[in-house]
Order: sequence, then structure tokens, then C-alpha cells
Amino acid sequence: MSNDLSIRDQAAPPEKTIQSVDRALAILETIARHRGEVTLALICEDLGLNASTCHHIIKTLIARNYVRPGTARGRYMLGSQVVLIADAVNIKAELPGRARPVLDALNQTTEEAVHLAVLQGDEMITLVKRDALHALRVDSGSIGKSTAMHATATGKALLSGLPEAEVRRLTTQHGMKAFTSHTVTDIDTLLAELAEVRATGCAMDREEFQLYVVCIGAPVLDVKGKVMASLSVSTPINRATEAHLSLVRQEVLSAARSLSLSRYDP
Repeated sequence: MSNDLSIRDQAAPPEKTIQSVDRALAILETIARHRGEVTLALICEDLGLNASTCHHIIKTLIARNYVRPGTARGRYMLGSQVVLIADAVNIKAELPGRARPVLDALNQTTEEAVHLAVLQGDEMITLVKRDALHALRVDSGSIGKSTAMHATATGKALLSGLPEAEVRRLTTQHGMKAFTSHTVTDIDTLLAELAEVRATGCAMDREEFQLYVVCIGAPVLDVKGKVMASLSVSTPINRATEAHLSLVRQEVLSAARSLSLSRYDP
């Protein structure tokens, strides 16, 4: 039996797959698994391919920038096209599923309403929510779109990841509606508050969206350290004691750290 057959014996790809595509992907996975530079001999050994077959596939991958030559003859590493593909992965799409146990734990610990939101286009989208566990609870709103980013903790956490020009554009587009007498409606005041969010990791809504409701939020970071989502906890004013808000702030930051894909400094 030739070496070319052993990869099928070892990996048994599903029926109706294209062998050359399967082998090319297996080579990429092998290089990724070993990290750094990988020799042709090691790839052949791992996959049970003969050197000639493996080399031809690698030449094609090099031509498409998925693989590039290493520092010595016969050594290879992943190419720039792999980075492009990785960047295109929609991390936001899998975020709700990954976030649910974290939000459940946050809901149980604080016993308050919990929200997870993302910025989609020019609007804030609430993806997941949990109602408070108390009989007396705030109206936690509904899953869906909102343009009230300037007045909510989740919104401010999202805005904190944008450059000033983009914040100004969004607030000009949507306006800065006064939902209550506490709502910040001045762009410079909002920008100063966003600078504080970036410094502390926490966003506050002090009865700005709903009277008698205080909310604490935090940004969730992607692999590059950019804000990809935000989460928050809302509590009625009668439970918003210094001790309770301190607990909420601590738990919100902890939840944001656990969901973030890069180092979270605050």
C-alpha cells in the first residue's frame, strides 16, 4: 500500500469529499497545530502523504499565499491569506451562545437584570437579556435595536471603543434625546464620560434612560483589544446602595473579562 493511502486510513474523511481539498486543509491544520515553521518531512509523517504529493499541494498553497517558505529549504509556515480568513470570522455571531452561561451567572450573583449588546451598523442591538430575580424589578426592555446609546450603560460601553469623529457622527445622526432629566444631551459631556469609561472599564447610566433605574456596563474586547460588545446590569434605585453597586461593578467587570478575547486591563 502506498503512503498516499494512509492519510485516508488515519483520517477517514466523510464521503463525497474532494481528496485534494481535504489534503490541502489537513496540511494547513498541521502547520497551525505545530506553530512556527514546519518541515516537509514532518507534514508528510503526520498526514501519511508521500513527499511529492505533499510538495505539489504546498506549492499551490504558496501560490495562493496560504503558506509561505520558512527560513530554510524544506520548511514552511502559514501565510498572510490565513490571517485574512481569520479576521473575517464573525465572532459576534457565536457570542450569544458563549455569553449565555456568563450572563446567567451574572444574573444569579447580582439578582438584577442583565443585557448583552453589540453595535451593528449604526444601531445598538440587544442580543441577550435576563430579568431580575426580585419581585420588584426594572423593565429590562426587549431584545432588538436601539439608538439610545448616549443614555445607556451598554451604549456608552460600545461608544467608548469608537474614535471621537465616529461618536460625533452617530450622535448627530440619531440625536441625543433627553429620556429623563438626567440624560446627557451635550456631546462634549458625553465624550468626557467615554474617556472615563476607557480609563475605568465601567460605564454608568444614572437614571438617564429610565427614572429610578441605575445601570453599570462594561465593554467586551475582541482578539485585537477592540470593543466588540458590551454587557450591563440594571437595578432599581431603591436597591442601588453603595455596597450593592460595588458588587455589581465587580461582577460586571469580571464577566466582561471572561468574555473578552484579549487582555482586559481595568
